[in-house]
Amino acid sequence: MNENSFEMERAAAWADIKNSHRTQSVLKAQVIGIEIFEAGEVKEECLKLNYRGIYGFLPKSFIDNYEFKGLQNFVGKTFDFVVSYVDLDNQTFAANRIKALEISAKRFWNRAKEGDVYPAFVRGVDRFNVYLLVNGVPTKMFRNEFSYEFHEDLREVVFIGETIDVKLLEIVKPQALTEDTNKPTEELTEEIEAENEAENKKRIEGYISVSSRALETDPMIYLNEYKEKSTYLGYITKISIDTGSLFVKLEPRGIQTRTGIPPSTNLNRLKVGDMVNFKIQEIIAHERRVKGIIIDPRQNSRRQENSRGSSYVR
Repeated sequence: MNENSFEMERAAAWADIKNSHRTQSVLKAQVIGIEIFEAGEVKEECLKLNYRGIYGFLPKSFIDNYEFKGLQNFVGKTFDFVVSYVDLDNQTFAANRIKALEISAKRFWNRAKEGDVYPAFVRGVDRFNVYLLVNGVPTKMFRNEFSYEFHEDLREVVFIGETIDVKLLEIVKPQALTEDTNKPTEELTEEIEAENEAENKKRIEGYISVSSRALETDPMIYLNEYKEKSTYLGYITKISIDTGSLFVKLEPRGIQTRTGIPPSTNLNRLKVGDMVNFKIQEIIAHERRVKGIIIDPRQNSRRQENSRGSSYVR
């Protein structure tokens, strides 16, 4: 890029930044680092942004209303923001993501329909749930809606700062968008006082339920391709020493099943990703379950050798 092009690019970037500050329009920038901002006695961690060659800072307190434990997961990610302050002397700006999320949420409630697909930002995760932002609207996705593949701990497969696609299963718009606007707020509140607190919150603030699993093909539709008492190729997806269990994915359809660790198995030899022979003992279609055992050809060979050895000794 020559000097003239560089100056034009910077001028265009500054025009966007100033316009965002004036009109609260939403911009996007990549997080390129984490720095400590100091103003007098105040110190705060900030995400350092790169907007088309102009550096800005997003304070931790203006990232989200969610309580983050740390910011390391956000480096390299792209965030929406509006400009809250412009510092021309130092050629930088301050950003506010919370405001951008509020603007996105308003647009979402006006446009979203059940069945739509949206990218969702992962703001938190625990063993059983993923906490998401869908166009600024917070929601919680339970483990059974994450994938057809069973994951014992979602923290092993989902990480804060990631974006995953989800399908909208249910939308309850905020009360302000659905109720009679001529009706006094006090009356609306009285009407729902008898409802439980969770339902009150859904009606007042709005609610969505989402699923990433709904975007996958259900492997169980191929269950008729497998037969009881037959053996199939599988791959170990998880080893649980505490419960003595192995999770195995059957080829070629990806049906996942759980079985016990074979007796006398050297646990040091088992690794996630290992290829195994899986013998199906029972298919319980209505429960979406496949029961079976792992057959180790090496174990069979050793038993045959021992058997021939015994006969020979006699």
